[in-house]
Amino acid sequence: MPGSASDRVTISLRGIGDAVRSAAAGRGLTIAAFAREALVSQLDEAPPLQEIPDAPAPRARGTVKLTWRMDVRAAEVLAANARALGLSYGQYVGYLVSAAPLPAPVAQRAADRAALQASTDHMAVLVREISEILRLARAGRSPEEAKQRTEHVRNLVTDVRRHLDLASSFLSDRGGTP
Repeated sequence: MPGSASDRVTISLRGIGDAVRSAAAGRGLTIAAFAREALVSQLDEAPPLQEIPDAPAPRARGTVKLTWRMDVRAAEVLAANARALGLSYGQYVGYLVSAAPLPAPVAQRAADRAALQASTDHMAVLVREISEILRLARAGRSPEEAKQRTEHVRNLVTDVRRHLDLASSFLSDRGGTP
């Protein structure tokens, strides 16, 4: 029966776990390497141990499946945190391992996106208002009306700056991804 480089076996040690861990540690081996040595020693035609890698070679890209054991509470926290950020467990752990900044929670990203959309809609209204102000200024209205329009333009500039601050904050916090 042909095997693969990723053959896996789970073994119940039935009470000899401490002895196995101690023996492996005494020989400077992982439990997996120790178990492989024991299995190879029982084969009729055993391959040399140096040809049996302890771990797969690192991949330049792609994904690998990892399995680990952890405390139930820690696993619950991991799952809740990943879910709140809209990430898979693997993506969440990947952020933690690489010390990359975590994305904002899904609810916050949705609220930020909605605020940015509302601000962008407001910008469209401001463009129409600015066009109207310019049209009136070209028409040569009264000084009082010009004063009112000047104040209105100042308010528009404040609104535009607020929009740009909101948009740049949203994009920089997300690394450009929504």
